[in-house]
Amino acid sequence: MNFNKPYTILLSRLVCFEPFPRLNRSVYTKSQQKQIEESYKILNIPPNSSQDVVKSAFLELAKKYHPDSSSPDADIDKFVATENAFRTLSKHNTGSQNLDEVDQIVFDIRHTAPQHRQYLSFEGVGYGTPYQRLQQYTQARAQKAATNVLNHRISKAIASDKTLMKKESVKHDIKTKYGLERLVEDLIQESMSKGEFENLSGQGKPLKDQNTNPYVDFTTHKINEVLINNGFTPEWITMCKEIDEDIEQLKEEIYKERMYLGPHPLNKTDYTKWLKIYESNKQLAESLNMKINTYNLIVPFIYKQKFHVEFDKICNEILINGKHSVEKQVEKKYEQNVLVDNSHDLMGEFFKALGELLVGGKTKNKVGS
Repeated sequence: MNFNKPYTILLSRLVCFEPFPRLNRSVYTKSQQKQIEESYKILNIPPNSSQDVVKSAFLELAKKYHPDSSSPDADIDKFVATENAFRTLSKHNTGSQNLDEVDQIVFDIRHTAPQHRQYLSFEGVGYGTPYQRLQQYTQARAQKAATNVLNHRISKAIASDKTLMKKESVKHDIKTKYGLERLVEDLIQESMSKGEFENLSGQGKPLKDQNTNPYVDFTTHKINEVLINNGFTPEWITMCKEIDEDIEQLKEEIYKERMYLGPHPLNKTDYTKWLKIYESNKQLAESLNMKINTYNLIVPFIYKQKFHVEFDKICNEILINGKHSVEKQVEKKYEQNVLVDNSHDLMGEFFKALGELLVGGKTKNKVGS
């Protein structure tokens, strides 16, 4: 039987025989075979090793000899020899030099990113270059916004003014401790789900600027705010106005009395009058200072406090710079006799006649006796 033929009939069956056994490796020249043996020696692996062994050996030596690996054995010549040996053995085992694989190993040596590192920008969305991740993040945001708008429209279409919404777990995101606060929160969330907060005044506008003092008791501040909104005024505000009015009234009173005195310096007579004016208004200034003390204790802002009235300084300023030498006008009162015409007064005529009769009867009795 001739076995050199590719096909032979045995027992009425068609059997295929390969004429020659398939070789795993190509035929190499002596120089190429010598180069392969030297490559095995450079990588420190036995001959006829598998591609995985060759790759692991090259990776170990590349990390050792690469100039960017910060290794004490780094040598560019040895690294180039190791890389050439790996390329030769890769071509010998697989038929290609695996250039991409070599470049990837070299890149991993130059820059090894921590395994736990994640993208911190764009909320961790996307992959690739920063520009690609930016585009992916923009698309993700647009998709998320469209989904939120659709969900809002669906919930608004389902809910109505007379629809009682069921409690959901979303309503209890804000944990409350007390029963009253929990009840208020449930009512607020229920109204929001019905859309009752959509037509409020000031919706979409910034909050009003509330000038609050962090050192003032919150309860006192809110009470004062409620009183002001209802037409009431805090005590310190009314007292501040009263103090200002009293100070102006005191100055006007001293100024009026100073007008009728002579120029400065005063003579003996005018000086005596001035002392009387000074003493008469000094008591009012002392009462004003007592009022200012009370005001400073209740005013909530330190920059709103007031100084005492400097009575002597006010008097000296008015005495020197005030108007003087004004004649005092005496008002004369004239008494006017008003005659009352009683001609049309019937009751007056009656009592007048009755009085004359009584007086005339008495005189007649005296004459007869």
